[in-house]
Amino acid sequence: MQARDAVDLHLHTLASDGFWSPDTLTQFLAEKQFKAAAVCDHDTQRSVVETIALGEERGVTIVPGVEVTCSWENRQLHILVYGVRPDRTDDDAQPFRQLLDRIDVELHANAEDAKIRFESSGRELVSLEEIRDGRLLWPFHVLSAAIQDKHVPNLKEAAELLVELGGQFTADLPLGDVVDAAHLAGGLCLVAHPGRADAVGEVAEGALDRVLEDHPLDGLEAHYRSYTDAQTEHYRRLAFDRGLLVSCGSDSHAPNMPVNPRPWRAAWCAALLTRLGFEVEGEAGGGPAWHVGMDPDAVHPSAEPAQAEAPMEEAANSEAELEASVQRG
Repeated sequence: MQARDAVDLHLHTLASDGFWSPDTLTQFLAEKQFKAAAVCDHDTQRSVVETIALGEERGVTIVPGVEVTCSWENRQLHILVYGVRPDRTDDDAQPFRQLLDRIDVELHANAEDAKIRFESSGRELVSLEEIRDGRLLWPFHVLSAAIQDKHVPNLKEAAELLVELGGQFTADLPLGDVVDAAHLAGGLCLVAHPGRADAVGEVAEGALDRVLEDHPLDGLEAHYRSYTDAQTEHYRRLAFDRGLLVSCGSDSHAPNMPVNPRPWRAAWCAALLTRLGFEVEGEAGGGPAWHVGMDPDAVHPSAEPAQAEAPMEEAANSEAELEASVQRG
């Protein structure tokens, strides 16, 4: 892999709250000449094996991943786990598989409960089966149906209404359990979007150090779609000062929602790619892998928050709206 090859290590599919199918995602990646990408759906790996196979056919290496919702100090953290295939049957992989099965069961139970609560309140969800489309029922499908059936205008109000009705749309796993199980399986654990304050909350330097005191995380997502150069520089420094890996991710959920997969340079996350089995050649001339001004898509520091985070369609806005509007605790 060349230093300037395009990679994106944070992508979602319809397996969770995204709308990329494995076919459309790998086709897009191949057409745009991405060399590697990671499928990191929320709390599930249902799309991973199919996407890996389609990627192989189209010349794109798909890294198995998942974005796990974790609990830590009465808040949630999103942890990107790379390198654990969901079809593994060896003993070392079983604790991690069991954790994902556990949160899957919790989310399904929350969804069934949410459906009952909406319908018991007189709000029939006639579009639910169409939205579900044969998938295991999750809260996102129920909330999306409430919007489509015009009980609420958006996901923020759908989530708030569900909470008012006594239900919940989220579930999480203890951070330590996830890190231990992922490491046993040979996986790597990185903090997702630590600088994105509009979702589960910014992970400040002090909080990161407290996490690292107890849990041996492997890295940070230091390149992210809504970051300015200053934020990227900050999180790269935090990572390098602590011997952590750096990841690059767009967090794309669907075409243009909130952005398309973004062509980050392989050199910017070369150490992580190396740990994942890639060989990344250095930049000619031996200069720094990344420096301020190198990324043409970095957010301008004068941009308003609404500009910095591109608007999403209502149906795909679960991550930003739900987590921001109805926080735990």
